[in-house]
Amino acid sequence: MIRYAPALTTPEELGKKITALGYKVETVAQRSPILDAPSETKRKAPLPGDAPKFLRDAFALAREKNQPLIVDFWASWCGPCLQLKKVTFADKKVAGLLEQVQIVFVDLDVYPKLGKAYAVDSVPDVFLIDRNGFIVDRIRNFEPPATFAKRLGTLLRDESETKHPAEPQKGQ
Repeated sequence: MIRYAPALTTPEELGKKITALGYKVETVAQRSPILDAPSETKRKAPLPGDAPKFLRDAFALAREKNQPLIVDFWASWCGPCLQLKKVTFADKKVAGLLEQVQIVFVDLDVYPKLGKAYAVDSVPDVFLIDRNGFIVDRIRNFEPPATFAKRLGTLLRDESETKHPAEPQKGQ
């Protein structure tokens, strides 16, 4: 295990240590600022003007029903993507939670331009988008049902608190 404290070690120093262990280190291009803004800054989910109809419809239905939206980028050849659908999304608890959101699957091989708009560089890449259209969570690998259900529960709980703010008590 390698422990990495970003405040104490630069990426270059970390790369040298990993290389010394015999592993290859590759520098990747900087990601899109729309998705990598500080966590305190909400990032609006992109909906390009030339987005496919199914994605525009999913955004519209989520808005109409005042529900969160999940955008799942996947590919037919991707093992973790298929496992996410067959194991996680099929789980009874997860399936029940998914009934409370809109979900759309985007095949990255068919819609690579849309993947670029979301800065997707590998699949699976799942975006959890709140009812106001802001990305609030992102999953970049297979996630077992219990973990995914917890994330989804948090999204729905946050959404219900947003939709139904606490009413003031009498006398306040």
